[in-house]
Amino acid sequence: MTTPETESAAARPVLLVADDGTEALRAFVDALGRHSPELPVAGGHLKQVSGLMGDGTARPTVVPLTLAPAPHAERAVASALDPARLSYAYGPLLGGHPVLLDVLERRVEAALDAGAARTPGDRAGVTVLLVGPGATAPEANAEVHRVARLLWEGRGYAGVETAFVSLAAPDVPSGLDRCVRLGARRIVVLPYFLLDGALPDRVRAQAEGWAEAHPEAEVRTADVVGPDPALLDLLVRHHHEATTPHDPRERHAQAH
Repeated sequence: MTTPETESAAARPVLLVADDGTEALRAFVDALGRHSPELPVAGGHLKQVSGLMGDGTARPTVVPLTLAPAPHAERAVASALDPARLSYAYGPLLGGHPVLLDVLERRVEAALDAGAARTPGDRAGVTVLLVGPGATAPEANAEVHRVARLLWEGRGYAGVETAFVSLAAPDVPSGLDRCVRLGARRIVVLPYFLLDGALPDRVRAQAEGWAEAHPEAEVRTADVVGPDPALLDLLVRHHHEATTPHDPRERHAQAH
């Protein structure tokens, strides 16, 4: 049997896990498989972690498909894999990475290009409302604020404000109200999610409802991050880093 010490990093599977096992997750898994066919890829709901590993002979790199700190995800993975004494590497957080910020910028630009003709320098009249999922953990909400600042720096937008779809304030309508109070007349609502699903749908519905009541403001809603090729490249890179011997992120159930 191949051991963790002798198997190549490329042969070790990537396990993508999310809170919602939707069609979007399956599409993301398929996209990563097509992008890197040499890399075994599996994915599913957090509750399915142990079953996704099959006979458990290969050490996976576990990648939670969330953009903010998710302690519950790491606990769920540990509770599923530690009892089986299966060693694994836990991938680093994607949020705030320059590659991700570039993808977010492209989502904003795509939303703007779907409207009227653009003019040079018109970013100065655009305010972005970055909408995170919201959490009871302050550090998760703070991460959304951090990414908003990073997205604003050097990109020429009038501002990047934050809102949350649940569990934290401000909500989407309140965030849009704030943008208008700050002088915004063109607003791009940017869902800060890797995958499409119920929460991004709620973001769109709330943004559309607010826009109908405020015709004086132009509001567009961008797409979620999704399986962008640059992001898939980053996932593969993180996989190889996480499976490098002596990596500090490595988890060994036996050591626990």
